[in-house]
Amino acid sequence: MIEFEDRHVQSSIRSINAAVNKAKTEKSANLESFVKNVCQELGDKLVIPQDALGAFMILNNADQDQFAHWLTECVKNMAQVLQEEFNETNIKMKLKDLRVKPQNELFAKLIGCGKQCPFCAAPCEAGGQEHSEHFASLHRPTALGGYSFVLSKKLDTDICSSLVIAPNSTFRCDATNGERHHYKDYKDIFPDWKIPPDGSLEASDYWKYVLVKFNNKFAEEFNAKPADIPVTWNMITPQQAEESLNKSFNIK
Repeated sequence: MIEFEDRHVQSSIRSINAAVNKAKTEKSANLESFVKNVCQELGDKLVIPQDALGAFMILNNADQDQFAHWLTECVKNMAQVLQEEFNETNIKMKLKDLRVKPQNELFAKLIGCGKQCPFCAAPCEAGGQEHSEHFASLHRPTALGGYSFVLSKKLDTDICSSLVIAPNSTFRCDATNGERHHYKDYKDIFPDWKIPPDGSLEASDYWKYVLVKFNNKFAEEFNAKPADIPVTWNMITPQQAEESLNKSFNIK
């Protein structure tokens, strides 16, 4: 935080010094013209209120080079004072005084819009609120979204990316009024979701491990029967599950 503040101050100082030096090369009739040239050069990089300029306009006929010298000296001293204040101010107080709260912005980016995949409950990863289409890069077994087979009542271990290209796979839910609907035509029901069709994709080892470990709990939660777990899923260790999770989020 201090490093960022220091960079910002140094950038402002460079802008002021550059504006002053450029104004010195121009022929200004008086100090007022000189100051206006400085402000014009700064533009919106550093806006100086006009009422703040009036205080030294009584020096309108003062030597411009001397004024420029003391102006840059004052700016230099001001930078030192600011840096001392930055070092002494608690980080929590700094965040509290900011107009835009970075922790809130970061949280909003991480949590996304709050929407979940209608099949596996994976959270939308589009970030923030302003997007027209929801998506998740990694989908989960649809059992985690409460989907089960109609006849057997067993939770389904398939993932959405495979189901949306299966020609005969169907689903039914409240959105379909309990009627069967083909997964491949899911956009008819959920037009704001984009699920990448890929039959080669599998659920991550992490979610396989989760379903294995809590199969009965999920079945109880969704009023279904436990899923038929593939044999290889039972061989996934906690370490492999953790490594899979880290890989999914690029954590090293």
